[in-house]
Amino acid sequence: MIGNCRGFHSIPIIDVQKLRDSGSTLDERKRVGFELDRACREVGFFYVRNHGICDDLTTRVREMSRRWFDLPADVKAQIALTADCKQKGFRGYQALGSNVTRYDGGFQRDWHEAIDLYKHFDESHPAVMAGLPLHGPNPWPTQIDGHREALETYVQECISLGADLLRGIALGLQLDEDFFGGSNAGDPFWVMRIIHYPPLELSAAPSGSESTFAALMGEEVERSVQLSCGEHTDYGLLTIVNQDENVSALQVKNSAGKWVAADPIPGTFVCNIGDMFKVWTNGLYQPTMHRVINISSAKRRISVPFFYEPNFNTRVEPLSQLCGSEPPRYPGITYGDHLQSKVFQNFEI
Repeated sequence: MIGNCRGFHSIPIIDVQKLRDSGSTLDERKRVGFELDRACREVGFFYVRNHGICDDLTTRVREMSRRWFDLPADVKAQIALTADCKQKGFRGYQALGSNVTRYDGGFQRDWHEAIDLYKHFDESHPAVMAGLPLHGPNPWPTQIDGHREALETYVQECISLGADLLRGIALGLQLDEDFFGGSNAGDPFWVMRIIHYPPLELSAAPSGSESTFAALMGEEVERSVQLSCGEHTDYGLLTIVNQDENVSALQVKNSAGKWVAADPIPGTFVCNIGDMFKVWTNGLYQPTMHRVINISSAKRRISVPFFYEPNFNTRVEPLSQLCGSEPPRYPGITYGDHLQSKVFQNFEI
């Protein structure tokens, strides 16, 4: 089974309140699930409204993070991701240009700085003591009063929202409502990036004004052109993006090769599916290429994507009920192995 042609020109907005309402009926949740299913098949991206996370918290997380990125470089370096990042679980701060987008024949440095955080494990946790890859404590940013506490609260809210959205998607796929709970994604190995995108200096790009114009019009740009974050798909399950409300930067690629703006809409999150859905649905859901280009000459952008992932040791395989009479199109994979293979390529320290 292959997902529908993705010639979209806009991204659907879905009211998910019934997934959050303890008094909703199964039929009400199914109706939301069918909307999510259609969005996953036809676009791979969707906005959610009435999601239950208060605007005060989402705004506070962005504003505190903005203040943190304003700190001197030597202060930010206190939690820097350094050459021994593999031993430290790839957690911490990356300066401008540390994160890269790889492509056939090379890589391009992404023009952003970020803090990467994963599911937190205390130093005394058995997995940390055993040296299990990507397991460890987070170097939480603590220089701004209340920042860590806001982030920890936000993580818990996103875990709750992600679980609700996955219940809806399961219903849309006509699976058991709790399919993505339990041993599949009931203990998600979540990832959160806190990202600062300064304005790009597009005038310095090799192709000059033509490249600037192409980016503005949503067309392709050469690999040599500096982007805020290069073209990619997400490698997990479900991404929930909290982005500044006054900057257009996130772009999503349709089947015609055109880039559609995923501009912020007040009171919503923009969400997208990742590689693990492609495997589980045997290709019915395909992750959608996207990129970030902050083309404003005066505005910077804070974005806090939260990645709701499967459990670290979950075996992800095409579901027989979604394969029909065809053999599986994708081999099974353990999520933790997939995560490692991706993360280990993300940086040029």
